[in-house]
Amino acid sequence: MGCLPFPTFQGTQAAVASMLSTSAALGHDVHMLSYAAGEGCDSTAYEVHRIPDFPRVRSLRSGPSWGKVALDVRCVTAVRRLHRRLEPDVVVAHHVEAAIAALSANVGPVHYVAHTSLQHELPTYVPRLPGQLMRGTARTLEEAVCRRAAGVGAVAPTLSALLGSKSVYLPVPWAIVGKSQRDAGQARKALGIHENAEVGLYAGNLDRYQGWEDVIQALARVRRRGRDLFLLVATESDADPVRRLAAEIGVHAAVRICRLNGEEARRDAHAAADFAWVPRRTPGGIPIKLLDALARGLPVVASVRATAGLPVAGSCVCVADDDPVALAEGASRLRDRSLRSRITGAGFDYLRRHHDSTAFGASFHRFTGLDRSAGRPSVPRARASAARQAR
Repeated sequence: MGCLPFPTFQGTQAAVASMLSTSAALGHDVHMLSYAAGEGCDSTAYEVHRIPDFPRVRSLRSGPSWGKVALDVRCVTAVRRLHRRLEPDVVVAHHVEAAIAALSANVGPVHYVAHTSLQHELPTYVPRLPGQLMRGTARTLEEAVCRRAAGVGAVAPTLSALLGSKSVYLPVPWAIVGKSQRDAGQARKALGIHENAEVGLYAGNLDRYQGWEDVIQALARVRRRGRDLFLLVATESDADPVRRLAAEIGVHAAVRICRLNGEEARRDAHAAADFAWVPRRTPGGIPIKLLDALARGLPVVASVRATAGLPVAGSCVCVADDDPVALAEGASRLRDRSLRSRITGAGFDYLRRHHDSTAFGASFHRFTGLDRSAGRPSVPRARASAARQAR
């Protein structure tokens, strides 16, 4: 289950969808409980159950809101009813809100999958409140959920370490898409970028924890050196902050913005780019944009924090955190075509070794205690004849 709109084309929801589909492919009977809102196609590999559409919250933006709090309360009743009907062997709760709802409903066993560090990310959404207060509150919630949950999984090694010894690293399964067959020149022309320009991509939301501002600063530094580099910002967020910052530092003419509202848009954005910039302001979760760029054969310049402890050395250009100069230098390194070719191939190899269904399945079964051969719990807590998961 997840207290969020589902499905959507956002990174976390895409990661959850991949986990659900892979779990189903491993032989589990998978169900997903979510908010009523969502956009995109539901997979036929699992059944999606939705809470009633009230209050109507249509924003897909991450972060807290009073409307979401009301929906989370509704999820408590919904998961209790769904649990009685399905009698699942395990309840897998994605994000702390879903874990709190499932634990409040007194269903179980509840296994918590963390996609971010709440204590580090929450203060970025409410900067007007004292950061120490927000971090303390978030840390208390995280610790309580981890203590009560039957299992704790984390989508990144760094996040697993933050959550403590009970946590298991749960790699996000991610399929290799390969390089787009669409001509880069055509993709650029459609975006108003001339064919011979060099293009860096930032793909994802524009929330404060991302550190996207450093990418704008890096763009300005590169262009001051006389390099004809454009920045493509592919996002579903309000892009006005990007436009304002780009105008302030004089690079607005080199910034293009497009929507990231589906596979076709995602494919075209990556086809138009020569490389992807992946910064990160706060520690914890894994930027799905990193996995997506690697899967599409696009070279990546990533800050160390954005790699989240993953063994990606050699698969991307890693640079210092919170440093626009380092991001610019990383982009300069990728002008070497042989380097770009090497790290692109290494990125495919990395995904095959660390993010295929086998790697996910081994960690998932260790995380839930389900027997991998029969899909049943390896401890005597089964309540049904087949392994069913209410997620």
